[in-house]
Amino acid sequence: MFAGILLAVVLDVAALALKRLLPIGHLARLTLVTTLGCLLVAAAVAWGGLRLLAQAQNLIDIATQQAAMLGERLESLGIPIAGDENENGSGSLKDYLPEPGQLFGHAQSTFNAAAGVLTNTVIILFLAIFFAANPAGYRDGFLKLLPVDRRQRVGEVLEETGHTLRWWLVGQLATMALVAVSIGLMLFLTGIPNAVLLGLLAGALNFIPFLGPILAGIPVFLAVMPEGAAMLALVMTLFVIIESVEGYLINPIIQKRAVYLPPAWSLAALVGFGALFGGMGVALATPLLAVARVLMLRLYVEDRLERPVLAASHNQ
Repeated sequence: MFAGILLAVVLDVAALALKRLLPIGHLARLTLVTTLGCLLVAAAVAWGGLRLLAQAQNLIDIATQQAAMLGERLESLGIPIAGDENENGSGSLKDYLPEPGQLFGHAQSTFNAAAGVLTNTVIILFLAIFFAANPAGYRDGFLKLLPVDRRQRVGEVLEETGHTLRWWLVGQLATMALVAVSIGLMLFLTGIPNAVLLGLLAGALNFIPFLGPILAGIPVFLAVMPEGAAMLALVMTLFVIIESVEGYLINPIIQKRAVYLPPAWSLAALVGFGALFGGMGVALATPLLAVARVLMLRLYVEDRLERPVLAASHNQ
């Protein structure tokens, strides 16, 4: 539900931005934005999918070669890799490794997980379209479930949460684009293959605070490994510098207008929502925390804790 609301905010922002260029109705602009977005995503998947498969095969070949070299190195040091038990009765290193069937015997569960992700994606997309088509109607329908004397106040707080979420998304998309361009340009200038794809992946993963840059660094590390230790050290150093500048300087400046989230609370939300809801909770932890912060400050701190004290002081 929250992912659908978040995507609905993205569609609504894009439709509002398109209003300056095309003076047509809201539904027409929303349809145009949704269609263009789906086409762009489909083109990116079709374009990047083949590259990802080729790169994955390349990485598998590299990993196989390095595993073979490691095996030869261990055998040269007197550590057996395969064979029967040695004279001391201890097995070889192969005996401590998992069987291939154990490594690749979960294809069915992997397929089910992929099908679940696809189903959730479709549901989120339709929820976003429905929410973005008539946001006021859904908001008013929710407010009717509340006591009459609380509807106006809760409506004002919901407006504030929408404003906060809108500006947070705009800032987050700006930082994601900046990271994608910076990482892609850095990899291109250093001669790393698939620089554009790796840059886009780094920008997309930057949506997740703290954990996203680490996940983005893994494919970059694997792609640079064949270039040698010197190039690996150079690229990973530049990668860390870019991510650090974005995380500690640029992102706080951009997000200052939207909402201030203390880093400790953001990390705690990342761990907590990840433990409760898995990968989806990790991806949505920061916007969930931003919305929860506004709701807690307005409806609990101000209305339940501070307002009675202020009213009593005025009466005295």
